[in-house]
Amino acid sequence: MYCTIDDLLSRIDRRVLINLSNDVSPATEINMDCINENITIADDIINSSLRNKYSLPLPSIPKILVQISADIVIYRLYARRPQDVPKNYLQNFEDAKSMLKDLQNGSKVLEFATSDATAETKLSPKMYITDKTDEDRIFSNDLLRGFRL
Repeated sequence: MYCTIDDLLSRIDRRVLINLSNDVSPATEINMDCINENITIADDIINSSLRNKYSLPLPSIPKILVQISADIVIYRLYARRPQDVPKNYLQNFEDAKSMLKDLQNGSKVLEFATSDATAETKLSPKMYITDKTDEDRIFSNDLLRGFRL
């Protein structure tokens, strides 16, 4: 799990979380089944974005993934209701999607705690970072088209 109930409660009021997680009224307790289901879905979304760049499970959980997971869960909880998602939570969700896309295409890289000795060995061999640009190419696409097999 990338985030916990405590991570959610640090970002959203308990009473709001009770109302969003329950389908019965009046609700007095947080519906942990609903919360855990949405955390699992958020974890799956994150893992599907990281799978091609990192070996899973990760050696440690960077704080950015906790934030991304919490933002996805909160958005999904609001999306269960017919009301509009508040703008700040909608923006957080959009930012989380953008960060996952950046992590997936390699323009952003997760940083692991330096004290974790296994972090270096857990990175996928598929991952590479380069500073090359299109202008650095020696052979253009037009030239390479003439060499098709």
